Amino acid sequence: MSENNFPELKNLLGLPLTKATRLDKVQFFHFGTARITNAYGLILDVGAWTLEVACFWQLKEADQVTIDYQDAGIARDSSSFADVGFDLQLPGNTLRDRKLHDLVRSQPNGLNVWQVSAAPDGSLQLFLDGKRQLEIKPDHGILPNTQLFWRLFSNPSASWLGFGPDGVARG
Repeated sequence: MSENNFPELKNLLGLPLTKATRLDKVQFFHFGTARITNAYGLILDVGAWTLEVACFWQLKEADQVTIDYQDAGIARDSSSFADVGFDLQLPGNTLRDRKLHDLVRSQPNGLNVWQVSAAPDGSLQLFLDGKRQLEIKPDHGILPNTQLFWRLFSNPSASWLGFGPDGVARG
């Protein structure tokens, strides 16, 4: 499998990483911008494309891991003592949330995607400005009860592409 098997991945090229959100341990990386209206009539600022990741991932800068999916298990302002008030479920409460928020905020011109590659095992690599690389590796671990290891979807339309235990899925 290569990016040629996933033509949808080309939609990310040139788009900036504009936001990173999380639901429990599932991470969402938003690229570009779009406004959608939800079922309650609220207008939401979201990515034009969103990459939902329910498996091992890490972000590297100059070949050094700077943000890891396991950082979700660490309190936002960790210290040497356990934080009895730490709640993983609360968005923005983990070290991973803080690091991703700081990364996106620190880039006034965005972190544009300039290359994407895919492998037969469902691994993805997104190359971003500043010698940064987002690696998604399902073979290094997945969340329990996961239908798809990762899914790329368009917020303005209903199209999506995913990879799970049964391989490639589209909708």
